[in-house]
Amino acid sequence: RRHANKMEIPAEAFRMKWPATCRLYPAQAIVFLVATLAGAQEPAPSTQEVLSHARANIAATVATLPDVFCDEKIDSSELNNGKVKRKMTFDSVVAARRLSGGDSGLTESRDVRLVDGKPPKQGKRYVLPFTLNGGFGIHFSSFLSAAYDQCNLYRIVEGDSSTGDLIGLEVSRKVNSKQIAGCEGLSADAVYRFWLDRLSYGIRRVETVDLIPDGSRGFKSLTGRNDFAVVQLGPKSYLQPASVRAIVTIEPESSEQFSFEAHYSNCHKFEVTSDIVSGSVEVPR
Repeated sequence: RRHANKMEIPAEAFRMKWPATCRLYPAQAIVFLVATLAGAQEPAPSTQEVLSHARANIAATVATLPDVFCDEKIDSSELNNGKVKRKMTFDSVVAARRLSGGDSGLTESRDVRLVDGKPPKQGKRYVLPFTLNGGFGIHFSSFLSAAYDQCNLYRIVEGDSSTGDLIGLEVSRKVNSKQIAGCEGLSADAVYRFWLDRLSYGIRRVETVDLIPDGSRGFKSLTGRNDFAVVQLGPKSYLQPASVRAIVTIEPESSEQFSFEAHYSNCHKFEVTSDIVSGSVEVPR
């Protein structure tokens, strides 16, 4: 949602003499070989297994997350040809509260404490160049919900040095998704990559690329990244947003862009305070 003012090298043959203590005799060699192959051939999880684990983890995370209060720092900028034209910062306390009526989602509200490093003037309305809401929602419903399987394609993707040992699950729309019942209102060109903890399958990062060349949805392109971390609240661990980043191009053929970056810290539940820490969230698989 957007609120604006107006992502053969030839092998050399050689021999090595092994010390007597290192020699393997036929029976020993077979045992060694079998043990080695057993360890090396552990199958990687299938795409469907990763998807199922991710769905279960998100459902458990959203269902158990309590009302949370965190410090939030937002930097929002308007850019032209890559140069900052206008910039504002908000320092706030953001509250993520569970919706009434049994809904598992969360709603956000903010108490702005500083605007550009100074207390806001009473009665004055401050509007960021660009705003994203819903960082705590962890919904991603149209990309991970089984209700939209007819719309989506899923595949495992390789990571790089920035993703480390995380598992990558890419979700994109089918080519003809607009002609499939139940998919008509979904963005046809959006691609999400979910980077998951290898043990818990908890989300650690979500990368988003959404292209709308004609600008019909209010923007031409959106590139985003949400990072998540484990927060200790009392005796339990919860998965929460650590940062949200996005760059949006509003008009087709325009050099004008908007950037948004939010960071969360000092999260607490009522009188229980905590800091964001590293580790795997303890959520049933």
